[in-house]
Order: sequence, then structure tokens, then C-alpha cells
Amino acid sequence: MESQPNDEHDQTERTSTRDTGPTFRALLIGIDFYFPNRLPNGATYRNLRGCVSDVGRVEVRLNAQVPGPREITKLVAADTGAGVPAGPRSDWPTYANMKAALDGLVARTQPGDQVFIYYSGHGGRVPTKFPEEKGPGGRDETLVPMDIGEASTRNLRDLDLAYYLVALAKKSQAIVTVVLDSCHSGGATRGVDVAPRCATGARAEVEPTLDTTERPTDGVAPDDELRAAWRRLVASLSARGVVAATSWLPASNDHVLLAACRDDQSALEANIEGNRRGGVMTEALLEALERLGADQTWKTVYERVLARVHSRFPSQTPQLLGEGGRQVLGVKLQPVAHTVTVIGIDASNRRVRLRVGRAMGIAKGSTFGLYRPGTTDFTQLDKRVGGVVVDEVMATESWAVLEEGTPVDKVELGAPALLEDVGSVELRRQVNLFRRDDLPPGIEQQRALAALEAAINTRGRGFLVLHTSGTPYYQVAINDGGQYEIWDPSGKPMPNVGAVSVGAPNAAALVVDRLVHLFRYQTILEVDDPFSALKDALRVELRTPPPGWSPGDLIEGGTVIEPSGDAHAVQSGAYTFVRVVNDSNRPINVVAVDLEDDWSIDPIMPPDPSAGYYTTVEAQRDVWFAFQSVLRPGRTRAVDVINIFATVDDADFWWLLQPPIDQPITRSVMVRSGAARDALFRLREALDADRNTARVMSTVSKPGSDWTVRQIRVVTS
Repeated sequence: MESQPNDEHDQTERTSTRDTGPTFRALLIGIDFYFPNRLPNGATYRNLRGCVSDVGRVEVRLNAQVPGPREITKLVAADTGAGVPAGPRSDWPTYANMKAALDGLVARTQPGDQVFIYYSGHGGRVPTKFPEEKGPGGRDETLVPMDIGEASTRNLRDLDLAYYLVALAKKSQAIVTVVLDSCHSGGATRGVDVAPRCATGARAEVEPTLDTTERPTDGVAPDDELRAAWRRLVASLSARGVVAATSWLPASNDHVLLAACRDDQSALEANIEGNRRGGVMTEALLEALERLGADQTWKTVYERVLARVHSRFPSQTPQLLGEGGRQVLGVKLQPVAHTVTVIGIDASNRRVRLRVGRAMGIAKGSTFGLYRPGTTDFTQLDKRVGGVVVDEVMATESWAVLEEGTPVDKVELGAPALLEDVGSVELRRQVNLFRRDDLPPGIEQQRALAALEAAINTRGRGFLVLHTSGTPYYQVAINDGGQYEIWDPSGKPMPNVGAVSVGAPNAAALVVDRLVHLFRYQTILEVDDPFSALKDALRVELRTPPPGWSPGDLIEGGTVIEPSGDAHAVQSGAYTFVRVVNDSNRPINVVAVDLEDDWSIDPIMPPDPSAGYYTTVEAQRDVWFAFQSVLRPGRTRAVDVINIFATVDDADFWWLLQPPIDQPITRSVMVRSGAARDALFRLREALDADRNTARVMSTVSKPGSDWTVRQIRVVTS
């Protein structure tokens, strides 16, 4: 193994703006290359492929969205194929360099600074050093340095990280944000282009990520200081009554933690777009920051990250701990409209030049609203003179074409342009037909998959296409019993989707229908309108009924149910109240639907189409409804997502409904005009069409057609 640096001082390369006033300080760690290693249980931390790329993309996003002075420190190890990573050794993410970078971050941070720590690489576990804190047989979560193959190298433990977070919070007097795109547990993947970020290859019935190697026991600080820091965070957790699904860190007012997955799950990396490799959670986070902007709360960003990751990879559920109401990349929510400037007008070709480009995350197809010079309140729609669609993107500038109906003589140099849509939602899903080489004799795999390929081409309605490159959206394989199985991209069977015998009548057609059913459900799960003026005016609460309440009583009161990690926990058979508050100054129309884990979508409020298309909530008023969570026979756990849609105008949401996946979908026939038609109705037309003719479909409404959606995840046990 290559010898490692012994430098204990901070030698990391640092990029920064002028260091005056409060500074945004970021430490970004990405590890693709690991020196040879083998754990006592036989597992290995193999090289990864997307972590260094993740760091580069995060750095670009921070530079685009963080105003004012900033300092970015990077430790990266790229896999060059030469047996050592690229770059100077002082920039390698060894344990010594990771510790030195964190020590330097604490030393430089001043009151008022913001701190952002991002890690992309392997995650692991070791027997805890503090059983009095973790309990007998407890585990410490770890960030795995690239030189973990050396027995003299330490892991960076959760208690070490807690020590740094407490030290930073005390110094900066502001929030510290930690994003970890790494595993909490082991897990194998099947199929193409998907890999877990944890140790793999352990012997059977052995915890794959548990490292029992005898290593130095000293940490980043004396044991009593580590213990005190952990207890400070645990005390905050106990006071708030929060139960988290990740044991990386306790929930605390001292930090916000976004973790890639639950403790019993694997964080996955895949080919995200084309041949670009990256973490599944990081891709969703960057998409959310690009789409929503930095003037959002972490809760808002997390909801979008959760929907994007969990809809495609059901085996991975990101977790958010800490003050979710904090502003992303800041201290508090500041509803500032970030605009760009019109710097050129080509009247003859109806084009304008904008001071924004690829470096700021803008892509071809992005749309901007054009406003009169001097506009500061972008809810005043009379100040909007039209819109443009970007058709040519350069590094820091773009050309955009005026939308039909936008008068070119109303567009002025220096006018503000407000981003309204960063692109479109892809409405085609690649399906990989996974050919196994371990099936028993007598199973005609080739014939079965050929029949499925033909069915996708004839019955996939243009939404399903055969996998050609990158990471597929779905996989289908033949199991040992001669049945079709639908898998997620990591090779895990999609939950609650039964297998189909290849010998059953119309078996291939049935599998394709189920794939379309999944696609429709997941598209509806992910639909949102982050730029609607209603997005901050719709409040939703989940409550327990007051003592003595029974069905038939007035639905009001009760106690707010705080979420545990990503979801609200309820008991089977219990009734739960939902309160929807309209904080706007105009009436809104509300519909609530339940996306169940049998892949059905059922109405909650109103309870059925005969009861009306929606419930109207007057300005500054609320509406309540109750639902009962019941487990089906044989089930011990169920997950429901309640989507609450609101629009300012007449709209039909009943087209969203669909039965469980083992029942055919009946196309909706009700047609209503109104505000939601601009976005949701066009999506409905695409999903219900006999053939998808549009490759992409924008799901963001334009000003004047306001609608929004809120989600509540409920776990019943």
C-alpha cells in the first residue's frame, strides 16, 4: 500500500471569496478510490465511481446559490486506475486529513458563519467505544477514510462528528448543515449500473458493514469531551420527543442532517443522466436546489428529495433531522426572489439574452417570466410582460425565445427575469430485461423475455422503452419459479407487486400493464409546483383526536403529531385528523388523495366524485377531515402518502385515482377546465393517452394558474 501523509495540519486546497463579514464555510469530501482493504468478516470497501463527481457538482451548486464570502475546502480521491488517487496527498481523504480539515474548520469559523459539511463515500459501523451511551452491543456509525486498509487508521465515528458539530455550533452561533450520502447498512444489488456505498462480500449471516479490526482507540478529542458532546445532542433529542430512523446523529437544534437512507438500508449510486455517475440522494438534492432555489426550508427541499428518491428506489429512504424549518444554505427563511437580467434583445428573431448560464445550473428548456424594470414584488402579475424559453446555453449567459403572445416591444434591457421552470419531467422510462445465468433447467428465459420485449414495444404506450444506457428505471427478471418479477434499479423486487407466471395467459401484456401502473403512480407522486404563489399559503397538520372522540363527532382539536424522520407514525385501527389551513387572502379549492403502498390512489376529501370535485376553503380559514389507518390481513406495516392539492380555480383531480396494481386502470372520462389545466391537465392528457407522443411534459404552472401540493407520509404499524 502507498504510504500515507503524516501531516496533522490543514493542507487542503481551498477556494474562497474575500473573507470579510460572515462566511459560508464548506467541507466537501468525496472518495472513489480506497486502498486495498479487507474486514475481519470478509467484506471489502470496494472503489466507487460517483463520489468525486458528486463533490464537483455540489461545489458548482454552492458557488451558484451562496451569496457573500464563502470558503470551500475539498478532500477527494479519484480512481485513476493507477493504484493511487490523483492530486497531492494533502488533498486525499485519509483519516489524518479528514481530522485536520475538521480541526481547521473549527479554528477558522467565526460567530455568524455558516458551516456545510458534505460526505460522499462508504459508510460503516464499528462496535461502540461508549456502551454507556449506546447500550450493550451498540454500534458507532462511521465515515470510512480511503486508507482504512491500514490497521493503524481510525474510522471517523459519529461521536467524533458530534464533537465537531457541537464545537462549531458554539463558535458560529448559527446552524451547521451535514449531508451524508453513504450507507448505514449492507446490501447487494442486481442488474446494471447500481451499487451500494457500503462494505460488501461479507460471509453469510455476518453483519457486512461491521468493522471489528483492532485499531487505535483514541478519537479526535478526549473521551470525556466526546461523551459530553454526544449527551448534549441526546438531551436535545429527548426534550423534543423525536424518534429518528437514522442513528448517525441525534436530532438537535445545533444542526440539520440530511442522510441518504435509514439505518437498515443502503445508499445507492447509479448513472443518473447518460453516463454521469453519482449518488441517488445527491442527484435528488441538487435537482431540488436547482429547481426550488436556496430560499426554501430544508423541509421543503427534503420533501422533494424524498419523493424523487423513494419513488424510483423504494429500498432507499432519505432522512432529515434537526431544524427542518431552517433556510437552505442559510439561517432563516427569506422569501427573496432571485432574478436575472435581460442584457440583449434580438427583435427580428424574437430572442433575448439573459445573464445566466450553465454555471448557474440553467439548462435548455428553462423558462423565465419577463417583468417591467424595477419590479420587486413578483406576485403582481400585471408587472409580467411575458415569458421566454431558453434555447441556447453558454457558460454564464443564455439566449431565450419569446413565448407566443409576448410583445417584443414590451421587453426592455435591464429588466428582471424570474426563473419559473428549470426544465421538464421526462415521461419515458427505460426497462432493463435482466438475463440471469443461475436459473434451474427447463425455464425458457429467452422466450419469456423476448415476449416481454415485444409487449413493451406494442403495449408500453410510448412511456416504456427498452434500456440502452445509464441506469434503468425498472428491471424485469425471471425468478426460480418461472415467474416474471418487477425489480427496482438496484435489483430488489418492487414492494407489493406480485410475480406473474410466464405461462399465464397474456403474461407479458400483464407485466407491461403493471409497469405502466407503477409509472403513472410514481409520476403523480413526484408532481409539484414549487413556484406557485400558493406554496407558502397552504399549511397542513396531522393530529391525534382528542380524548373520547369517536366517528360521528365533530372533527377538530387534538394534538399535533410530529414526524419521526420522514414519516408520521400511527397505530393500526386509529383515526387521525388532518387540518388544512388557507393562509392566503383568497378562497382555494382542496382535494386530498391517498397514495397507498398497493399502488392505488384513493380519494379522502371529498370522499368520492359524487360528493363534488373539491372542498372550498375560504381565506384565512381551515378545513378538517379524518381517516382511519388499517392494516390488511397478514401485514405488519404499511406506508401511505397523502397528497393534498389546492388550486384557486375550478379543477378536476379525480383523474388521479387508480386501483391497486392487480386491477386494471379504467381511463378517466371527466373533463373540467380551469387553473390546473395549464399544468396538471396536460399531464393528465399525457398519462391517459393511448400513446405518448410528447417526450417531455412540464408540470409547473405559469403565473395566473396557481396550484400547489403538500405531502404527508404515514407509517401504520
